[in-house]
Amino acid sequence: MFNPDEKAPIVKHRPLAAAFVLCTTLAAQAAAPCFTVKLQIDLSGVLAGEELYEVGCAKLALRIAGKNKDLESYDRRHGNYLNFPMPDGSSPVIEATICETGGRVGIPLGALPRADAIHDVTLNFAKSRWTIIVDGVRDDDMPPNPGSVAWPVDAEGQILSPRVKKASFSSPALADALPEVPDSRRVARSIQYWTPDDPNAWVGDVVVGTFKERFHVFYLFDRRHHGSGGGVGRHYFAHLSSSDLVNWEEHPAAVPLDEWWTSQGTGTPFVYEGKLHLAYGLHTSRLTQDPAYPIGATYAVSEDGIHFTKSHRIVHATQNPTIYNRTDGLLGLVTGYGMSGTILKSDHLGDWTLQDDTIPIGGDCPCLFEWNGRYYLFQGFTQFAYSPTGAPGTFVNWTDTGLAPYEGLSVPMVAPFGENRRIMAGWLNHIYGWGGWLVFRELIQNPDGTLGTKWVPEIAPPVKPLEFTAQPGQTFSLVIAPELENGTALTLTIDPAARTAAFRDDAADAKLEAANLAGNFRITNLPEFASDYPVKLVQYWDKKSDATIFDVEIADVRTMICRRSGKFKKAVTK
Repeated sequence: MFNPDEKAPIVKHRPLAAAFVLCTTLAAQAAAPCFTVKLQIDLSGVLAGEELYEVGCAKLALRIAGKNKDLESYDRRHGNYLNFPMPDGSSPVIEATICETGGRVGIPLGALPRADAIHDVTLNFAKSRWTIIVDGVRDDDMPPNPGSVAWPVDAEGQILSPRVKKASFSSPALADALPEVPDSRRVARSIQYWTPDDPNAWVGDVVVGTFKERFHVFYLFDRRHHGSGGGVGRHYFAHLSSSDLVNWEEHPAAVPLDEWWTSQGTGTPFVYEGKLHLAYGLHTSRLTQDPAYPIGATYAVSEDGIHFTKSHRIVHATQNPTIYNRTDGLLGLVTGYGMSGTILKSDHLGDWTLQDDTIPIGGDCPCLFEWNGRYYLFQGFTQFAYSPTGAPGTFVNWTDTGLAPYEGLSVPMVAPFGENRRIMAGWLNHIYGWGGWLVFRELIQNPDGTLGTKWVPEIAPPVKPLEFTAQPGQTFSLVIAPELENGTALTLTIDPAARTAAFRDDAADAKLEAANLAGNFRITNLPEFASDYPVKLVQYWDKKSDATIFDVEIADVRTMICRRSGKFKKAVTK
């Protein structure tokens, strides 16, 4: 056990070998050495802040989250510390900072498998990442320019607290300091509403595809709700897959960040020359305006669907490329990120020629897919177009007609799977903004070409749905009250006369918003129900976010999903 009266041994490590060592990975020069620190620390009985260790401008300390007003937003939103309290209600964290530009990384002690005894702690600064790992729980940030982190020749590591029982400093950084996901690791919990394991890790833009009868999900790995890398996001594509939509596996990052100037933008998987390709954008302008660094659409290649190699080719100027397999065997490309509104084609992943420049919608992150000869185009958060044939000039804007199948998800993407099925996936917007939970849907194609949505039969939610029966011609309403007495209730209302359904706060000032915000919104063009129909509701409280997800399926043909902060009581009919 930790003895607060024990004096801290001041242990100094060897200095670095150069007057200044810059951790940079410029294209024109080799990476200079960075560092790894491995420590064993007693984290029991933390009641107050305390300095633990320092080397150069890197510092490791304990603090109680929520006590410093200057860090209130970070503790609640970016670090997500306050959702991991200890039994006494306090939220101690072990946190590391590096210079003024490197950012802070930390782990709430309440997120650890155990709170007492000695813990293994690793600090690692290398390539484009600044990382802390405590007993396998990880947080990292990707500084906007590691070259700004300099180490004087006399930098010496010092133990500052008796809590630190052992510390070893290595420079250059240890090659095996950061454990990576093995080739395949079974996902042991429900994939519906899934987020990565770490306390402040979320799902960003999702892209999907099928390769060798396996369904692949690539998602932008998000920390701090787009706040990493000095606020630019610094996202990279992580990877999940399944052969049956029931059993899922987690794979190594498909295209990890390995340069300080890279941040990845949304793309798509596609098959070319018998290999799985993943298109993505380089958002280089978010990090530097130097024209020496590449920017635009690129891709990575995999023969086995698991291990990817970056091509280091720029194939188009758009930074959110949708490259897809056309039914005629060619490759198609839909432009996004400032260049939207154009469909191109190619027979060799280059030298694109114009297919259609009359697309009536625009926006980031396009997804174009074909189904039984009809063509559909999602464009980012709200835009949607339809064509009965896919021929140039035939797309019409369905965005404001109520026919767009946006039902609460952000940036939905669609891919074929199995016998003439289309699976849609996207992310549910977190209460703190960009990034959230992974959500799946199965699309329904009506005879007139319009689309419906239903829950994917193979994907079980983490809790059993509540089931209700609604009658034709009668308004159906659910009221879900918050556990807090001063909170606002949520209502679900299905109006058969107006053919609408809506999630809305039970408040006079509740205003409808865009569906992707997952707040107060309405869907339209419901079928005209001629007989009793089922209404199913998943009401799932997520401890990691202290938020409740509400996911409804109406008559097996339409879905809606939203979220609210805090816990709620069981839904009841009004």
